[in-house]
Amino acid sequence: MQRVRPHVRGVRAGLLAVLLTLAAFSASASADEDSKIVIYDEIFSTSGPVWISVSCLKVGCPGMELVIWSDGVEESHEDPHLVQWSGQVEGNVSWQLLVDSGTEANDLSTEVILSRMDEWTEHADLPNIVPPPGSQGEYPLINTTSPCQLHFCGAIDLLSEGVLYVGALENQSDKDAVMVVGDPGDVILLNSLRGPSEIRIEIWQRGDESKSLVDTIERTEMEHYFEYPTQGELWVRLVHSAEEDYSPYEFEIIRYDDASEAPDGGELTNPWSHGEALPFYGDSSLLYHGHLAASDSQGDSLLIASGAKMVLEPFCSFTDIVSVEIVLHQMDGSSLAVGSGCAEEFETTEQTVSVEFGLTTQGRTAAWSIMLRSLEPGDGSLIGDAPDAVWELEGLDSRWQVLSLGAATIEGSLDAFDTTDVFAFSVIEENGSYVRVQRIGDSSVIFTLMTLDQETGEVVNSTDGSMMIVQPGVHALRIDWGQDMIQGEGTEEYEFSLPYNGPYEPIEDEFVDLSDRARGFYMFAGFMLLTPLMVVLWWNRAAIFSGAPLASDIEEHERRRLRRLRERLSVALSAESIDEGEIEYSLKQLGDSPWRAVAQDWGEPLLRHMTEQVEICVWKISEGDAVLLIGIRVSEVPWEMAAMRIHAPEGARVGISSISPRRLFQEDEIFLDTLSAGSRVFLSLALEGSPTSLGFQLSGLVAGEPLAATPNRALDWGESE
Repeated sequence: MQRVRPHVRGVRAGLLAVLLTLAAFSASASADEDSKIVIYDEIFSTSGPVWISVSCLKVGCPGMELVIWSDGVEESHEDPHLVQWSGQVEGNVSWQLLVDSGTEANDLSTEVILSRMDEWTEHADLPNIVPPPGSQGEYPLINTTSPCQLHFCGAIDLLSEGVLYVGALENQSDKDAVMVVGDPGDVILLNSLRGPSEIRIEIWQRGDESKSLVDTIERTEMEHYFEYPTQGELWVRLVHSAEEDYSPYEFEIIRYDDASEAPDGGELTNPWSHGEALPFYGDSSLLYHGHLAASDSQGDSLLIASGAKMVLEPFCSFTDIVSVEIVLHQMDGSSLAVGSGCAEEFETTEQTVSVEFGLTTQGRTAAWSIMLRSLEPGDGSLIGDAPDAVWELEGLDSRWQVLSLGAATIEGSLDAFDTTDVFAFSVIEENGSYVRVQRIGDSSVIFTLMTLDQETGEVVNSTDGSMMIVQPGVHALRIDWGQDMIQGEGTEEYEFSLPYNGPYEPIEDEFVDLSDRARGFYMFAGFMLLTPLMVVLWWNRAAIFSGAPLASDIEEHERRRLRRLRERLSVALSAESIDEGEIEYSLKQLGDSPWRAVAQDWGEPLLRHMTEQVEICVWKISEGDAVLLIGIRVSEVPWEMAAMRIHAPEGARVGISSISPRRLFQEDEIFLDTLSAGSRVFLSLALEGSPTSLGFQLSGLVAGEPLAATPNRALDWGESE
């Protein structure tokens, strides 16, 4: 056994302690390294200045470390609040961000500056100062124009509509100056400025004889609009605001060329002179953008398409003080000013086709954004409300939507101030089409299909939306506030379609002349048909040969009686104090008189409708008055639960103010109860309203079946008055 000397034993013990300590330290270091997590791990290739900065958004982020590998060199920066690195990179650079457990990506704020385009990167050091006036040289330039115009942007870098310029201030004394290309009237925007140090931008104007500092912009003053100098060149100069060494920077600059801001090129004018109005889609326009230079005394204008009876809400945004004038343009070419500013809603008229915004500023450069929003949906696909009346002859324009027959659904609304909507619809089949209204939902509005004479524009026929044959051309559909809808309460929405029911195909039979086969029969039939005439001539031979009155002639005293009845009725209706008894007596006497005699005495009726079941005649009692005489002659079958409706296919609505003899009536409908077989009924009606035409419809039960008698044309009331 070898003896170990005491001092050797001590040395060995010391070495063992050191090894144990190093092992423990290594284990501790390994444990710390393993507890960190990688939040970011990225690599990119670039050429130019680079700045990477990560800041903690919490009180602290323990273990936050930024590791950089660039040009084969690894650097590490560790701090719980802010870690950053900057340098010049030619090639690849990779970096990692590590933190202790408990910190996540949304606890951090990351900023990176790097070159994205060689053209907009400082590779050679920029001049420290703006060159002296008049000096010539190849100076660095920033030449850019925004591709955006009003609401549209052409080909655009996703990062900016201008230039993101990247450079670096090498040391405390380094400054960078660069010229910006442009023209007087252009608007320049300094949109952002980033970097690790406090940097400001100086704006310089340089001419042939002088140069001057125009303004100094701090980072906190971004975004900053200003006008390109009226004379000379525009330069921007980046200056340290504090003592810093190598400091990358990035600023965004955008030039808005006044020669390309209008839809047709050139500068926006005030008032608008650039053709048609800008579109209005659905319930709003697009958001339109523009810029006003301080020297632009005329200002800009914006013309947006609009429609009738719309409640519009303008949305305006300005970067400085801008005066706004709003004008409505009408269909007839006139204009109507509605106010100043964008703070209040406004309403268009029945004739409005567009809205113009006039924008001016007093010596200030500003950006503007404008949008219009409708507070109420339009009728159909129209901008705004559908017209209230049918168009005049050859007067159909964009205010009326022309519907096509098909399954498309049309929506609209009526209210107390908008009780009628009129649409046009087109029939293109050669022989016409079957047309009807398909009501959708439970709306109580009244539909009226109207066929129009394509040469005169007059209403030829109409139905309550039921099937009818319509000839080729453009015709009208009228939608009215229903009788059972409470006037003045809320809005009534409607929905309908005009389904395609196929073309009308008239029956074309081929006839063959076979009269030669029945010549004898025709001669015999002719003789038999003439025999009653011979009998009549024989019975009336005295009247024919000696002038004696015919038995069928109306006696002279009967004519005088009918004439007096007509005069009494006219006087009674025109008197200041109407004698209801006198009127009823006269009408009853007319009912007891022969129908043919009354027709002869009152002359040709304004409207006559005759069927197998009934004959209806309408006379006007006196010129200038809205009083009608309606005669109804019932055939061999009585009418039960009879009622007559007087309606206006076009123009204003019509109502009944009084009726004689007294009958129950409501608005435009009269209740006649039972009309006996062979009876003759005469009614006197006083109308109210100003319709352009009148329609009549008699309905009831005939032999237990519902039946309606409707004249095939409307009475032109405008001309009859």
